[in-house]
Amino acid sequence: MNTIALVFFTFWINNPNATTGPEISENLFATHEECAEFVNAVAEDGTNTNVVDENFEFKFASVDGLVFYGGCYSAEEYEKKFLQQS
Repeated sequence: MNTIALVFFTFWINNPNATTGPEISENLFATHEECAEFVNAVAEDGTNTNVVDENFEFKFASVDGLVFYGGCYSAEEYEKKFLQQS
């Protein structure tokens, strides 16, 4: 069974050049959908809008101006996206 990790970066709206990450969640998920459900719950702002797209990636801002972006990745997906960049 593949486990899925929530991988995210952050920056402040007023200082977008100061990016932190990647951060990897301590909790692992059984499926991409389970991870997406968690991210959508965390990002919920009362509008019932999903922030995770069809590629299981997201970008959203908190009310204090902290922007979160990243995705739900298996180890293989993470390696392809972040470690094998040419």
